[in-house]
Amino acid sequence: SGSWTGSSGGGRAVATGRAGSSGGAAACPNASAVAAPAAASVQGGKAIGASGCSMLLGGELRPGAIGVGPHGDDVEIRGLRIRCAAAGGRALASAPVVQDRAYWEVHIKEVAADLSSRILVGVAANLPGGSGEALQQELGASARSYGVQFGAGGVAPLKLGDVLGVAYDQAVFPVSISVWHNGALMSAPAPRGLKGEMWPALFLAGCTVDWALGEEHWKSSKSCPEGFAAVMPSRGLIGD
Repeated sequence: SGSWTGSSGGGRAVATGRAGSSGGAAACPNASAVAAPAAASVQGGKAIGASGCSMLLGGELRPGAIGVGPHGDDVEIRGLRIRCAAAGGRALASAPVVQDRAYWEVHIKEVAADLSSRILVGVAANLPGGSGEALQQELGASARSYGVQFGAGGVAPLKLGDVLGVAYDQAVFPVSISVWHNGALMSAPAPRGLKGEMWPALFLAGCTVDWALGEEHWKSSKSCPEGFAAVMPSRGLIGD
């Protein structure tokens, strides 16, 4: 299995580790004293860490054309699996949304037993230099960013196995974002101030997720509206 990689070089991703099947349970990201995987017990297909964290077993998703790009200092990456301690941090995809309409999903793999886990899903600008300060902030706390929160204080509770769907529409102005929770469309404030290139973005605290940026990883494809597709690589990634 691949090793977790943190930030280096001003909060930008240097590597994502070797994608593949880890088969083991990661330690609870919400615990101050992290529990070793060997200390976890398995109950009904779920691992219960020594710290009381609930987690789903299984390997991380393999990145396709789009992976995980810049991320905060406390955010750890392995393939398309992302985890962050209670302090929280932001992660951006490795490419902006270049098409008119895009859809992606977030799969919840680990949550804290004390219900303190939370995640914001949405979009953000990739500020010059990776902007380490912005990468520590919640979506919506910096200019040209927007997120809908789940978990503690959010629009819906956050549970192990939840599937969050995000549809970003920039075909007309102002842009719009729709978010689903296990197939149910959520009510959320309209985004403001989003202009220019925008990247799929997450802010997570005390949880671990798989970021299903490619259609092959979607679990709730019925939520994807007609005319929307997975995030496409820019011409710079494809090659001119």
